[in-house]
Amino acid sequence: MTAFCAAVAERMLGMYAQMVDEDESGWAEKSLAEVWKVAAGEPDPDACAVALELIEDEASSGENSDIGPSFYAARIVDLLGLSLESTLRPEFTKAEFVANTAETLLSSLDFALSGERAVIYRRGDQLPPPGPLVSRDIVADVEFFEVLRRVGLGVDAPVVPAAVVSELRRASRDVGYEYGQAVQDVI
Repeated sequence: MTAFCAAVAERMLGMYAQMVDEDESGWAEKSLAEVWKVAAGEPDPDACAVALELIEDEASSGENSDIGPSFYAARIVDLLGLSLESTLRPEFTKAEFVANTAETLLSSLDFALSGERAVIYRRGDQLPPPGPLVSRDIVADVEFFEVLRRVGLGVDAPVVPAAVVSELRRASRDVGYEYGQAVQDVI
């Protein structure tokens, strides 16, 4: 579950890097690296807790906008926080919340990229397929679980081998790069 949370957060960091300065992006990447270490069974016992405290302190002291890039950046930091929490208290609900939050963010971006054209559907009408970013994320989730299946791991595996973590992280970064390119059109 921690590796899944880290994979989703890694994908979102591609967008985050487009919205914030280099120091903030670097800090987020270092914090996420600690989550990947936990997934691989090589944790620094205090690193994730310290990073999570910094996120919580920033959330309680800062004012976040409800629109624009700062809104998206704040939600991505929330995802990072959930990934950090998953190292301390792994729970299925955290992984589910991470996935749902990412889908909501990507849906919002898909809406913006499509020209923000609202369509009202009547009850029983067939809904349109998800937008390109949400569709890509669904594929990325499937690829994540395919890698675990291929190496014989379930979602309840206590540790993911370092080589598998490297593969998952690389694939997540590649998707994050795609998201970063797409978000440039919105911001």
